[in-house]
Amino acid sequence: MRWADDFFGKAKVRGILCSVTRRVNGWPETMVLNSNTYYVKSMSYNSDRNLYFQGVDPGKLAQKGDYVLLCGGFNNELVDIFIIPWEVFFETLKQGEPTNTYKPPKEYLQYKFYVRDRSGRWVMTVQGGKRPVIDVTKWRYASSEAIEQLKAN
Repeated sequence: MRWADDFFGKAKVRGILCSVTRRVNGWPETMVLNSNTYYVKSMSYNSDRNLYFQGVDPGKLAQKGDYVLLCGGFNNELVDIFIIPWEVFFETLKQGEPTNTYKPPKEYLQYKFYVRDRSGRWVMTVQGGKRPVIDVTKWRYASSEAIEQLKAN
């Protein structure tokens, strides 16, 4: 699903000044929300493994912004929004190792990350490298709460 587009529509209706400044293959990648730059990812929940998962192109590590907006959903419903400070997210990400997500001989490297609920505490882990783990619970919101947080920023 296009959870980020869903959230964008809800934010716009609620009066957040917003624009999508970059799309990749039709998916929003960068948004400006109330004058802050957000790197954006839509994540689907894997109920068998109890986690959200996604990949990030290594080229994103060289870019700058304010926040990372992770929009997650399950069963056709937008459920979780994570608004993580840019530096925290990307510093954690680069402790992992990018992996090839295509079948050889093709190659497309990505940093794979997971966001899991561990007994009410949400953590982000990154594949490979030092396998960093950070607690992202304080940056997790329901959709309406996330919009209020954006208004405050």
